Amino acid sequence: MESVARFVLTHRRVLAATLAGLAVWSAITAVTHSPDTRAVVVAARDLGGGAIVRAADLQVRRIPDQSVPDGVVSGGDVTGRALSGAMRAGEIFTDRRVVDPRDLGDGRVLATVEVPAATGELLRAGDAVDLLAVGDEGDAHPVADGVEVVTVRTDAERETAVVGVAAAPAVATKVARASVTSRLAAVVVARQER
Repeated sequence: MESVARFVLTHRRVLAATLAGLAVWSAITAVTHSPDTRAVVVAARDLGGGAIVRAADLQVRRIPDQSVPDGVVSGGDVTGRALSGAMRAGEIFTDRRVVDPRDLGDGRVLATVEVPAATGELLRAGDAVDLLAVGDEGDAHPVADGVEVVTVRTDAERETAVVGVAAAPAVATKVARASVTSRLAAVVVARQER
């Protein structure tokens, strides 16, 4: 034990310099180490809800693996599909952000409804809504119950929003007929388990 203490006392400056060097090397390595990254497709510019995505709207960025959300999609899976809502530049495309109206599953089709812009601004993809036909006298009649909002596109010039809902073909036909003769209103309701 005495020989170890003598060695440390004799070489204390060399040992201190070595330990200081290791500390500096560890600090530099921790600061300069880049995390594992993954390429994702993001919006190249701000995009409006309901817009059809074009190749020019896409940009590829590398982000840390732990920041990649579930459901990311590739550029080929995004192009030609409709946005479920508005996107900011740099926002990552996921399977919930784009919709293919031809592939809604469960025998559903896309029905579009024009509602006031204020209503459209409150709706988000995934909301469940009841659609009501409002007559000139203010009376309302149910047209569709608990349909899922798929896309929302607000038209500021016309002060309206076009809402795309996934519905059974018979319900979509009923919605189309009602939209010709009445004003339609959307009421957000609790989602029903399928």
